[in-house]
Amino acid sequence: MIALTITAAALAQAALPPKLGEPWVGADRNQREASIGLQIDRGEEPDPELVRRLEVNWKDFPYQQGRFPVPVADADDHNVAVGVTLDVAATGVPQSCSIAVPSGSAAFDDHACPHLMRYLRFYPALNRSGTRLGGTLAIRVRYTAGRIRMQTAAGGVMPMVARPMPRPLTPISAATVGFGPDDGLPSSVGGTSGSLKVEADGSVSGCMLAAPTQVDAFDIQMCERLRAVKFEPARERDGRAVAARFSFGVERPRR
Repeated sequence: MIALTITAAALAQAALPPKLGEPWVGADRNQREASIGLQIDRGEEPDPELVRRLEVNWKDFPYQQGRFPVPVADADDHNVAVGVTLDVAATGVPQSCSIAVPSGSAAFDDHACPHLMRYLRFYPALNRSGTRLGGTLAIRVRYTAGRIRMQTAAGGVMPMVARPMPRPLTPISAATVGFGPDDGLPSSVGGTSGSLKVEADGSVSGCMLAAPTQVDAFDIQMCERLRAVKFEPARERDGRAVAARFSFGVERPRR
C-alpha cells in the first residue's frame, strides 16, 4: 500500500508543468526549458515631453517564476504568443490587465494576465517637469518550451541597409551627462544610454533614457544637458539634411 502511494505521488509530480526558467533533461537526453518572454510594443522615437519611459524592473521583480501553464511532454514544443493591454500606475504597479490578442489556447490566455499582475513591477515614466507617470502598455507575452538548440550563424555576410546618422560636434562624454566625483549617484549606477531625436538643423528635440539612473532630478538634468548638444545632422546621399535618431552610451567613471 505504501509503495502504491509513493508511485501515485511520483506520477502526480511528473505530470506537473515544468518550472519556468529551469532546464530539465527529457527522455531523449536533450536539455529542455520553458520560459516566458515579453515584448513591449511602442514607437522608437523619443517623446519630446518625457525623460524616461515606463520600464520593467527586471532586477527586483523577475517574472520567470512559477510553472509553465501546461505540462510539456518530452516531444512537445510550444511557441505561443498572447497580446495583453496592461495599465500601470505612477507607482509602477499594474492596475489592470486584459487580453487584446488571444493565443487560441485557453491555458495560456488564462495564465498571462494573472502572472503579469503578480510578478511585474515597473520603473515609472518621468516627464521634464519631474512628474512620475504611469501609462498603458501593449505587451506581447510569448511562451516557449522545448529542446534547447545551439544557435549557429550562417556563413557569409548579411547585407545591412545604411541609414543616415547625425554626429555630435563634440563627443558625448561622462562630463556631458553630468557624471563625476560629486554627482551624488548610488555606486550601483555604472553608466547610461538612450536615444536623441536630432532635427535637420542639428538641434535635439527629444531625449529618451533607455538606462536611466532612476534618480529623478539627475535624469531630468541629464536629458537637458543632452538637449543642448549640437549635431552635424544626418544627410541623405544627395546631401539633404534630415531628422534622425542618435543612440548613445556613456560609462560612469570608476572612483
